[in-house]
Amino acid sequence: MLYYILFSSELTAQEAVVIFLITIVAFFVSLSVHEFAHGFTAVKMGDPTPKLAGRVTLNPFKHISLSGLICFALLGVGWAKPMPINPLNFKKYRKGIRLTSIAGILANFILGLICAIIFALIIAFAPVSNVYIEYILLTLQYFMLVNSFLALFNILPIYPLDGFNFVTSFMKADNKFIQYNVRNGFKILLGILLATVLIDLLFGFDILDFYLSLIYNYIYMPIGLLGV
Repeated sequence: MLYYILFSSELTAQEAVVIFLITIVAFFVSLSVHEFAHGFTAVKMGDPTPKLAGRVTLNPFKHISLSGLICFALLGVGWAKPMPINPLNFKKYRKGIRLTSIAGILANFILGLICAIIFALIIAFAPVSNVYIEYILLTLQYFMLVNSFLALFNILPIYPLDGFNFVTSFMKADNKFIQYNVRNGFKILLGILLATVLIDLLFGFDILDFYLSLIYNYIYMPIGLLGV
């Protein structure tokens, strides 16, 4: 991401820096909302661990991982500090795991939806020719893009993503799918990311971009363009 934005021939130096900073801010805020949703839901389900760790907050500095941020800046894929949760404290064990797992995904989807609605309202009622309005619209677009990525990436049923925890909450602990994923989940994710890069380089087809378009192009942007 850093290389593409800062060295893109389609952008001026000023535009590249602005877009890069906007993307990092969107990543900070969106990941914080994601982690807050996990922690808040876990507490509501009976687990005080996130609250005791001081993680039930929207403060980005409580959630952001430095290595995850650097990886996001360079490669466009990043992560936050894992939310400390003890499922054994849940009032209803399986229900707690399901709701806590899906909470972050839903939070990112809803945040992106809110940005799309604000985008539509600004287009409909604000003077778009104003340079500050243009920057606000650009920021909203990148918030939609980042939240699309976080929602769709985390929904994958691969360890240690949220989708894996949700799906496996319906399975027995000795399930072979669970055991295989726990051993090889990181390798699978790395393989997927490398495969998308190779396919893009060899065939010019960006699988990740197509995947992201499922929410961004077909849900968020149509809503955002209602103001036109």
